Amino acid sequence: MHGWSRLELAPLLNRRVFSSTQQDETRARVSEALKEHRLTWKGGRVDAELNRGRFGSLTVCTLRYGAEVHIEPDRLQDFMLVQVPLRGRARIECGDEGVNADPDCAAVIAPNRRLRLHWEAGCEQLLLKIPRGKLEAMGQRAFGQAASRPLDFSPALRLDTPIGAAWRSMMASLIHLLPTLDDGARRPPAAWLEHLEDTLVLHLLYNQPNTWQTQAGDAVPRRLSIAETYMRERLGAPLTLNDIARQAGASASALTRLFQEHRNTTPMNALRAFRLDAARNRLKTDMDASVTEVALSVGFGHLGRFSEYYRERFGELPRETRRLGG
Repeated sequence: MHGWSRLELAPLLNRRVFSSTQQDETRARVSEALKEHRLTWKGGRVDAELNRGRFGSLTVCTLRYGAEVHIEPDRLQDFMLVQVPLRGRARIECGDEGVNADPDCAAVIAPNRRLRLHWEAGCEQLLLKIPRGKLEAMGQRAFGQAASRPLDFSPALRLDTPIGAAWRSMMASLIHLLPTLDDGARRPPAAWLEHLEDTLVLHLLYNQPNTWQTQAGDAVPRRLSIAETYMRERLGAPLTLNDIARQAGASASALTRLFQEHRNTTPMNALRAFRLDAARNRLKTDMDASVTEVALSVGFGHLGRFSEYYRERFGELPRETRRLGG
């Protein structure tokens, strides 16, 4: 498994809930363990397995279907979910945003996001389930009144960044400690276990961009906010990293660190995302503009590259968005 050794996962893999080669049994058992959902089998041999461990209020699982599947659970409502492929890939649609999840990119799925998932054949994922009540309690501690408003996350969590690598390390530690929670085991102090559980949740709340951070007011550094505003107002201009950093009053390296720490991306990747989002909005609303005109208006001079980036972000080509919008 890419990035996760069998030794790291052994305490979880030893906690099997079920394994099956039957479609109906698999859907029923996964619904029971996670959430009721519609499951469409796309092809390949059913070779399903679910393993599950609990750490305080958190639930951690590994799940595979074997075959290629399409999953529609709608909104999670009572919990949020972090999914990261251990092997293979998945396309995860969270509302209007999509994540091409792989072993280096997890998906953070907020409770109120409409959810659709497509797992390729052979995909196996690690899942972290966090109850809504836990999120809200920790949010009150971290952000005060801002946490009384709806919570929404930016869904892509890169694990090949320092922030993402830290989350992965904490997950590995949690899995490693599962045997200490078994009956008859010598249990660590309850206060220490609760601290570990809280730290894992707070890591996501503080580091994965979300609405509570924005509403808290001081969570976004001023220079980062200036840079984002500058980029959004000049989507069609040929901006460079130095241009953006100069406007924000920071060095290029300092601005890059701000984006990595608070947005889990780089300034230029953020600019590209802003441009693609603006292009998508215009394709849906301005039927008189061609795909080429839209691409040029937001700073893409190469139509083929624009289409490639667009499909990577939204899971469809610009012309498909135009057709559906029309």
